Amino acid sequence: MKLLNFVLFQFGWFVSVWGAAHQKLPLSMTVVALILLVHIMQASRKKEATILLFIIMLLGSIFDQLLLITNLVTYENQFIDYLVPIWIVAMWGLFATTLNLSLSWLKSNLVLAILFGFIGGPIAYFAAEQLNAVQLTNHFSIYALALGWSILTPVCLYIAQKWNGFRT
Repeated sequence: MKLLNFVLFQFGWFVSVWGAAHQKLPLSMTVVALILLVHIMQASRKKEATILLFIIMLLGSIFDQLLLITNLVTYENQFIDYLVPIWIVAMWGLFATTLNLSLSWLKSNLVLAILFGFIGGPIAYFAAEQLNAVQLTNHFSIYALALGWSILTPVCLYIAQKWNGFRT
């Protein structure tokens, strides 16, 4: 199940970024919605899994909104210039799917969770920039991403412990 979760997250991430960069959001958001639905259907506690998705989507969207309003990041396919795009919200949902499955090993090690966020968050945005879905607007962007993700990753993992739809 953890391997499938990892593969679906990576596929969903790529499809989201591709859809944003190539103006194919209806198709990419349909794929992501199906991945999220499969995740919820696999959960033994569907309500908890669903609540976790919404909490992380909200929390992550607030972070990305802060990046947007401070002009540290711009996004392709923003229907409203001052709001984070739907594909970013969807990607936070994808991230939420990993917290109790393929990233669950990070829950027991705070230092690794911080380092994972510190390195992994900026790498994801840099990769999205290379695929023309995101633009890091200045040299402070990478520092803001590293700091934000080093905080958000352990926070999200902590929240996931409470809303673990995959507990038996």
